[in-house]
Amino acid sequence: MKITNNLTHIATTVEFEPALSEDELKAAFAEHGIQGFPAELDIAERTEEHVQMMALDTLIGFAKASDVRAVTYDVTYFPHADEAEVDYQLRQLAHDLEISPEVIRDLCGQEIQEYLALDAKRDADAPVHSIVEAYVGGTAFAWYGMNEYPRLKRVILRKLAQGGQKAKRDFILRASKAQVDLLEDY
Repeated sequence: MKITNNLTHIATTVEFEPALSEDELKAAFAEHGIQGFPAELDIAERTEEHVQMMALDTLIGFAKASDVRAVTYDVTYFPHADEAEVDYQLRQLAHDLEISPEVIRDLCGQEIQEYLALDAKRDADAPVHSIVEAYVGGTAFAWYGMNEYPRLKRVILRKLAQGGQKAKRDFILRASKAQVDLLEDY
């Protein structure tokens, strides 16, 4: 979903192509006669000041037509989640919601265990994100590949937004705001 400050735009669902491994990206580059170079790219740092292409072939074709002979790319893998990762994510979420991580853990213990079990079934050798960027005239043109993977924040925010006997009114309001923020991830 794309949310902008310009009210003339309508939020729409965006379908991403699957994330590709480094070898798959290199094969796509070679097929089009363009070089690819690994770089430190991060989806979270992207802004609306870049142009997002929805198909890798389209991006590579555009780059080639624009006389770009090389692109940068990054492939991200996530290891399986463990208790240290859960603690890290809970601290971040608790900070965002201005509540205690212990409260989240108390309310969402079952969901955390379900998340860990689901994540353990995920293929950790498959990339979760891949990014390719080309720069033309000072503008970044980018393609993102994403593979679905379990996200603890999504699971917990759904639970917290439902509230519970231990949740206070402001806690529910914060969780609801966080749930709205979660929709921006799509």
